[in-house]
Amino acid sequence: MPTDNRKMLSSGAVYFCASILTQLINLLLIPLYTRHLSQEQFGQYDLILSVQMLLSLMITLGVHSGMVRFFNEFDNKQELRNTALTFALIWGTVCIGGAWAISPWISPFVFDSNPDASLFIPYVVMISVISCLNLIYSSYYAMHFKALKSSSIQFSVVLTTLILAVYFFLHLQLGVIGILKAQLWSNAFVFAVLFVLNLKRYKFTLRQDPIRKMLGYGTGLLLGDVSAWVLSLSDRFLIKGYLNLSSVAVYSIGYKIGMLINPAFITPFMSVFTAFKFKAYKDEDGPEKIRKMFRIYNFMGWLCVLGLTVFANVAVRLVATEEYSSAGTLVPLISFSYFLSGSLAFYSLGLHIANKMRTNYLISLLAALINVGCNIVLIPWLGIYGSALATVISYAVTSVVFYHYGSKYYPLGLGILFPYKYLVIYLPLYALHAAYMHFIHSLLIEIALNLLLVGGFVACSLIFKFISTKELLGDLLPMLSRKSKKIIMEGVRSES
Repeated sequence: MPTDNRKMLSSGAVYFCASILTQLINLLLIPLYTRHLSQEQFGQYDLILSVQMLLSLMITLGVHSGMVRFFNEFDNKQELRNTALTFALIWGTVCIGGAWAISPWISPFVFDSNPDASLFIPYVVMISVISCLNLIYSSYYAMHFKALKSSSIQFSVVLTTLILAVYFFLHLQLGVIGILKAQLWSNAFVFAVLFVLNLKRYKFTLRQDPIRKMLGYGTGLLLGDVSAWVLSLSDRFLIKGYLNLSSVAVYSIGYKIGMLINPAFITPFMSVFTAFKFKAYKDEDGPEKIRKMFRIYNFMGWLCVLGLTVFANVAVRLVATEEYSSAGTLVPLISFSYFLSGSLAFYSLGLHIANKMRTNYLISLLAALINVGCNIVLIPWLGIYGSALATVISYAVTSVVFYHYGSKYYPLGLGILFPYKYLVIYLPLYALHAAYMHFIHSLLIEIALNLLLVGGFVACSLIFKFISTKELLGDLLPMLSRKSKKIIMEGVRSES
């Protein structure tokens, strides 16, 4: 990632490595679940995850986002973090009590007649509460550019989940409840370690000014976040309604592979960019710095989209059984939609700087409504592919609207059509891949040809001058060279 700040480069390298390791562990969990759950059970589990994501928005109230937004506006960072933790503990306790109280009444409507249905909502609420606490710690470290500490939190959660899943899911054969138990106890274990390590620096406090600003910003994002949930995850319920749980399961596998662009690239990129943009925008050359980041984002993003597209069939074979084979054709649309969603961090920057959260969530609400409408029209016509296409359409429209309104408060001159020019490279390479897949039956030959296509993408990007040789050689490749080892070690030393 381009920057003249060595801390940012070292942080980016650490986030990338941690994200890849975390996702590798997640990939071990997917075949564990698909091979020991029926398609209907796996589809049910995916619906539970969707409910968990929605409830977590109500539980966290965006307090960690508020902490990040106002981190550089408070001198006492410890007090800011303690205020966020205290609020999350109090509000989380209320949410857990409410979940146990209302679950017996609403679970049958959400999860049909599953015998464990009454436990699903309490478990996902408890998981969300503790995840929020862990997220506050990781966000705090990220804002200090302590990438190793920040990224190790989520990695530890996922690793512990894998270990506990072997016990609860495989050994005790508790099914979906076993998966939820593994997630709950892994998050609780990591939080306990973090709390003990930071016990001397924690003080039960609720400072009025910080909590008012954090909640004001966070709740301002809430409707937008709910709209984003509708945009990204509500399609599971529509697929279940129009089709069945088996279709949800196939869609889920395609979605999980397509969204690998998130941990492999977008998450580590945004972990650095979030801290960077709230500092850089004040600089005289701030817009130019952000434009340079945008060029890198587009090149790397499209490279990941192509990589996931050509290796989708291989990935499906690795993580699922033959009955999920059609999931690979969903991957191009899913990965492209995630790429578009990541670009919103650039287009919406002006709204965040100006604290125009009302406009922010109204745009997100518009995108959610477009998504639901497109799903209703396209699922009966195209099935699960219609749902994936609906997500792409929604994010494409959202990026246009965010660009229009964000530019009013902080014009970056990015160009709304800039990302789409990569289609002149992607589409011919995708067509070539589709052509040779009809007669290639050797896995090794398939992988070799896929790698050639990825290399061809890099070459064409340079030929068409979508990225310069200086940007490629001077900003990206050093992260993979011998110098990257020295940079990462400096990042590690900065933790002490």
